[in-house]
Amino acid sequence: MTLSRRALAVLFPIVLLGHILAGGAAYLGYRHALVTQNRARLQQNLSQLQNAYSDYASLDSQLLYVVRNSPAFLTFVDESDAEYRTRVLAIGVQDSLQSLVPNDGANVSCSVFQSDGRQIFYFDNGTDPFQKLGAGQSAFAQAVLNDDVASRSGLVTEGDGTTYLAMAAKVQARTGGVGVAGPQPDQSVVMQVAVRPRRFETIRDTMAREYGAPVALTDLPPVSHGELSASIRLAPGLYAQETPSVAYLRGPLTRFAAVTGLFVIVLSVVSVSVLMALVRRYIIAPVEELDRQVTAITENRRQDIDVPDMGEVGRLAANVRLLHGQLTRSLRQIRQLYETDLVTGIGNRIYFNDKLDQFYQLSATTGRPLTMLFIDLDNFKQVNDVHGHRTGDALLEAVAHALSAAVRDATEDGAEAMGIVARLSGDEFTALIMADPRSAVVGTLIDAFLLKFRGGFQVDAASYPVTASIGVAAAPGDADTPAHLLWCADHAMYHAKAAGRNTVAFYADLPRDEAAGAAPERDVMPEERGRAMRPPLPQAAGPAV
Repeated sequence: MTLSRRALAVLFPIVLLGHILAGGAAYLGYRHALVTQNRARLQQNLSQLQNAYSDYASLDSQLLYVVRNSPAFLTFVDESDAEYRTRVLAIGVQDSLQSLVPNDGANVSCSVFQSDGRQIFYFDNGTDPFQKLGAGQSAFAQAVLNDDVASRSGLVTEGDGTTYLAMAAKVQARTGGVGVAGPQPDQSVVMQVAVRPRRFETIRDTMAREYGAPVALTDLPPVSHGELSASIRLAPGLYAQETPSVAYLRGPLTRFAAVTGLFVIVLSVVSVSVLMALVRRYIIAPVEELDRQVTAITENRRQDIDVPDMGEVGRLAANVRLLHGQLTRSLRQIRQLYETDLVTGIGNRIYFNDKLDQFYQLSATTGRPLTMLFIDLDNFKQVNDVHGHRTGDALLEAVAHALSAAVRDATEDGAEAMGIVARLSGDEFTALIMADPRSAVVGTLIDAFLLKFRGGFQVDAASYPVTASIGVAAAPGDADTPAHLLWCADHAMYHAKAAGRNTVAFYADLPRDEAAGAAPERDVMPEERGRAMRPPLPQAAGPAV
């Protein structure tokens, strides 16, 4: 376990526990405030319900009082002719009642019952002309006839679920005054006015939807069923109680708990981050910095290591830097030996393959042409057999130096030309030039190199009868892969040999039937190229190689 993880494992649980306790206290405080706030709001809604009930009860009382004292009503109840009363006088009572109904769309009905319980009048201001008195309202009026009360009011629910606030009273037929309690004398009637309390029902339904539980109406003072339960007195003997469902507070409490939990986690992370920053700066950072620099050096992303003046860490850094320097020098020497031809001192086949891929990729990316020169020494085997391998090696070294000098001199004057040389094997050399094969750079290079072989090649004041055959190929144009480019240059070189040696042949100038010979497979690597891939030579006079 790293130092950072050890410090984190110690600090995070302690900080998190402290913040959890603080979050729990905040949750309890929020819950208490939420319950108090919603209890006050619930009580306010119940007060609105009470006000609505009182408004409708007052409307019932006013209608009942005004109608029973109207001349039309007194004439109506005093008439003994039932048919005349129903057809003529009832219209006056209806008009009197209609003039008193508010223009707010209130649904009002009025009914009159004789002492024997027979209904003698009914009016409803609804849109249905055939509307009849509901069974609930009729039973409510009959109860006033039979009970020992002068009047009563209350909520009546019909069979279709419609609720009315009804008020019924015993009325003296001749005076319109309030009748006496008890069984009805013949001169008294029961008058009932009912109003549909739409606003009351709307408030009640809204509360039921909001709190997830219906508003209960009871005759006795209700008992509280929870810390959020509330009740109110609507009228004598009528109470309304609302007890919200358990899920009512669950939503806001759950959201607060989630926010509090997230805040606790974030605050804990921030606190631990601050503490960890201090610990890292003064304790862990020096050790980690050394570890990063060592890792970067091993991954070849850094060349050296800084040595801090920090005691043991500084001494360790100095020793690591010393070891790294020694390893770097050794690796550089090994790579140089790995890519260098031991006889000539220039690049070998491995070096050439690597540079060929790099130059080809550069050419494909930038669009600049790439030219390859494939060079084979003519008559080298004879010199090697006659004068010995020591002389042959010296000749190869001199040719390599001459080729390197020619490439260097030619590319120095080129605008953006650059090139490399390498010995592939035996008496075969190659050169890669970032230039067009017909450019002055390539032409100057070839002329300067072939000039060295005119009249024999000079090595230490001795002249040897060797010449050079050069094949030239380019990409793009001649080849579409690095391996194909090598094959094309090799192909052109053999045509140069067939043309008389010590000359140059361009692959692009070859006859199409010969240039379109068997090309190497595209996945064959250059180092796998063999003599079997070379095209057959045209017959031409001249000494053997």
